[in-house]
Amino acid sequence: MINYSATGGWLPSATAALKQGGYTFFFGGVIMKFCEYLAIKIKPKTLALAAAVIIPTVVALTLTFGLHNLKGTPKPLASTIPTLMIIPATAVWGYKKRKQVKREIDPLEKS
Repeated sequence: MINYSATGGWLPSATAALKQGGYTFFFGGVIMKFCEYLAIKIKPKTLALAAAVIIPTVVALTLTFGLHNLKGTPKPLASTIPTLMIIPATAVWGYKKRKQVKREIDPLEKS
């Protein structure tokens, strides 16, 4: 919908949407695994959770914006804005994985 008026119809905007969907499918898993890695491997909890949100978000936004610019998307910035949905996803995923690993290390400790 973002590129509908700029591309001149449904077919070109659907092509942009399919590119975005394919990119999200393949690289979304890599980005979330990176989030998980940061949440687990960094010792201080606050720093780990902040890094698990900020770093993958910046990587995802940069890659998405770059892809849209390289592929000639008419509105690359507007097309990148939906990628911000990764912020709550990484926050929840990082917290969940951090908590899961803590329980595996010390199963008797209460949450």
